[in-house]
Amino acid sequence: MAGKTRLQRAAEELRALEMRRKGLRLEDIAKELGVDERTVSRRLAAAFHRMGSETFDQIRRRVEDQIDGVLREAHRLLANPDLSVNERTRVLGIVLQCERDRAALLGVRVPAHVVATVEFGNELEVSRGADRAGRQ
Repeated sequence: MAGKTRLQRAAEELRALEMRRKGLRLEDIAKELGVDERTVSRRLAAAFHRMGSETFDQIRRRVEDQIDGVLREAHRLLANPDLSVNERTRVLGIVLQCERDRAALLGVRVPAHVVATVEFGNELEVSRGADRAGRQ
């Protein structure tokens, strides 16, 4: 992945802030987020800077609203029957990334079967069926 989107960074900032407020050390937050401690420090500083007069919940709701807006547009695009397979695949990738961002914002992980289904589609079912047939 090239770099994180603004939305991903904002979600990471909020998660770092929430973990810090719960008393976690920078080292523990870094491990949880999969980044180094300097990145955690930058994310926390950015979160505090953004907060100004906004509360944590207001920021989280704003980020969730942004994710919802992207998802609405993605679903509108998916309803277009003229989309090519490549275009549809790109839009589904955006949907998956939004769900990953939402999960990160909420501090949960997207279930692996959801990722596999979106990324591999029916190929997953075909390979599972072939695997079962091979075992019989």
